[in-house]
Amino acid sequence: AALDLNAVDPKPAAWILDITWLNIISLVKISQFTDLPSKVSERPSLWKKWFDTDQPEEEEIPNGYDQSLDIFRKLLMIRAWCPDRIIPQARKYISSSLGPRYAEAVILNLDAMWKESVPRVPIVCLLSMGSDPTNNIESLAKSKGVECRSISMGQGQEVHARRLLQAFMANGGWVLLQNCHLALPFLDELLQTVTTAAESNDEFRIKTNVREYY
Repeated sequence: AALDLNAVDPKPAAWILDITWLNIISLVKISQFTDLPSKVSERPSLWKKWFDTDQPEEEEIPNGYDQSLDIFRKLLMIRAWCPDRIIPQARKYISSSLGPRYAEAVILNLDAMWKESVPRVPIVCLLSMGSDPTNNIESLAKSKGVECRSISMGQGQEVHARRLLQAFMANGGWVLLQNCHLALPFLDELLQTVTTAAESNDEFRIKTNVREYY
């Protein structure tokens, strides 16, 4: 954000996005990337060929960078050129640093989660783009013969959430509060209500969905 296109060398080709060129310029602060802008300027067609591949992180980086960069600095290179490919390269870095099992996707086992759950401990689902466990939660509740009701949180929904909580804590059932990032102040009250209630039905469960960037 501190860089300005007018304050740096002009990008060597029109196909290079402005933000990409600024990212490249920023990398020169790291010793391994000192010559990166000049290398790109000398052979832009070579870099375009690499950039246009479906999975640049799987291809050889031009100008010898594939051999000279360690896996973390390759991640920085991918971040500069192809932000949409950060996750695959980040998995490589995590796998190399911590071990393959830390980079493997974990399939959510809601049935196992339900067996481990207790009425006074809320289950928090951190949502990423394109993921929503609502249908799976509702299907599991149906298979267990348990009533499941959901509320999409937002302005004015706290009163409905309170009413549903009181009813289900007394009579049993699952409460699913969605989009809780839109009602963060209410979550303190929710935790207080669930953990300090004098009594709670053994079949009561509270599940919350919240976006990961919160």
